[in-house]
Amino acid sequence: MRYLCTQCNYIYDETQGEEDFDQGTSFDELGDYFTCPVCGAEKEEFHWIEEEINYIPEHPRDPLEIDHFIETQVIGDKLKVTIWNEIHPMGDSHRIAAMSLYDEYGDLVETKFMQQDVDPVVEFDFDDLWEYEIRVQCSLHGIWGKKFVQ
Repeated sequence: MRYLCTQCNYIYDETQGEEDFDQGTSFDELGDYFTCPVCGAEKEEFHWIEEEINYIPEHPRDPLEIDHFIETQVIGDKLKVTIWNEIHPMGDSHRIAAMSLYDEYGDLVETKFMQQDVDPVVEFDFDDLWEYEIRVQCSLHGIWGKKFVQ
C-alpha cells in the first residue's frame, strides 16, 4: 500500500521501503516517531492512497492483461501463485513488487513482497477458501486482481 504526505506530496510505498526501512515494512510498523523524509511532517499527516484494481478477465486480450495474468494452483495446504508463466520482468524499475491473498469477504489474508531478479512466484498457506482473490502490484502498471472460486 501507499501513503501520501499531505504537506509535500511525498509517497511512502510499502513495497519499496525507505532509506531507514526495509522493503515490505508496513506503514503501521513505522512507529509513531516516523516523519516525512522530505518535509518532516508527522505520521498523522499521511493518508492511505486507495488505488484502482485492474481486474483481469478469464480470457485476456489486452497485452497488459496478458502480461499480468494470475495463475493459481493448490498443492496440498499451499496456494502457488504465478504471473503468466513467470515471464514478467523483475528488474529494478519494472517488476512485481507484491502479491496479496484476500478472502471471500475482501479482507487481506497475507501479502508477500517480491525482491528484484526473483521469479514472480509465491506460495501462501491455504486454508481451503471457497472464494479468494489474488492481487499483484506491478511497479509500472499498478494493481492487477483476479477472483477465484473453488
